Amino acid sequence: MKQRIIKIQNFFMALGILISHPVKVPDIMLEYRNCEELKRDIEEINKERIGFLYQSENIADIGGKTLEEELIIKKKEYRRLNEGFKKRLIFHVGFGGGLYSELDSMMEVMLFCYMNHIRFELYADDANFSKPNGKGWEELFEPFCPINHDPLNRKGNYRPTDFQSLMRPHRLWIKGYYYPKKLKKKTGADFLTQDVWCMCINDEFKNASIKWDLMGMDGICETEFAKLSQVALIPKPEIRKRMDALIQTLNLPEQYISIQVRGGDKYLEYDTLVEADSFIKKIEEQKLSHNNIFVFTDDYRNVTYIMKKRPSWNIWTLTGKDERGYYNNEFNQQDWEYRKTNLIKLLAIIEVCVHADKHIGSNQSCVDMYLRSMKGDEKYIVI
Repeated sequence: MKQRIIKIQNFFMALGILISHPVKVPDIMLEYRNCEELKRDIEEINKERIGFLYQSENIADIGGKTLEEELIIKKKEYRRLNEGFKKRLIFHVGFGGGLYSELDSMMEVMLFCYMNHIRFELYADDANFSKPNGKGWEELFEPFCPINHDPLNRKGNYRPTDFQSLMRPHRLWIKGYYYPKKLKKKTGADFLTQDVWCMCINDEFKNASIKWDLMGMDGICETEFAKLSQVALIPKPEIRKRMDALIQTLNLPEQYISIQVRGGDKYLEYDTLVEADSFIKKIEEQKLSHNNIFVFTDDYRNVTYIMKKRPSWNIWTLTGKDERGYYNNEFNQQDWEYRKTNLIKLLAIIEVCVHADKHIGSNQSCVDMYLRSMKGDEKYIVI
């Protein structure tokens, strides 16, 4: 009975939407695009902009290459494999989460697509890590796969994170059925984000075995997914230059370890967060031959606290002295230049942590998930 009432409600709500927007009805109902023509347009655009990726490459010759040459070969080979799959998925990235929440989810879906022989495509025109009406994915990163620009993705391509609720908008006919079906018809896509989302966030996928020599993967998806960053997360030259400038200001020694002490809105997700004293104790348990510590934190008071507690330690950080916790909703409301500057700083900080001898983290954030996947269990120490 309850399901029947919900279906009736959905019908009348959808009907009400159409009636209340008579001007938009012709565009919604009558717009026609030739699917094959649109697919060819997307192919040509992407091939023209990243044409060198389609050149043939012998992956067996990867040995003896420089790191830069090796990454180019891997990117080409990933592109060749990905675009060889017939079934297609358009993934909508940049919904509003923190940067590494968005990127982690994207790479997990990329891995899911590879394992299931699905071609991965991206929609990011409205990403929260791009300025309004900006370059989308290419605001910060180099393109690595076909990019779709159909604006209908904003309405019909979404994450059903509240999939257990029967009353959410995506449960309504127009949001849950009409827009997605129309988008698939226009673009020729077989799947959208909501079609695979729940499969990518469950334990069955995260604990599934994966061995992919090209990416250096040999383990389970939860601990291997971030290795896709070597082809997916390539900063644009201007972004790379600004990241390098920040890292150079640190003048880090050859040997150091990194830690991440979180605050801000993480207090809303967890009953307790790991405090700075616990990190001090864990560092001392490592019996290091040096006291070189890079502190990644969203609250500078953690830096001053550690300095006060252990004045003999050498401490580096990129956290500003005025920073008092990261709150994602507030951050997304800031102007683009402020957000861009801080996103670049975050990318630089993550790179510093990736190159650290060891990283100590609380395993409570998406950044933790990324770093643990990148560094492996031997070099990522859970506190």
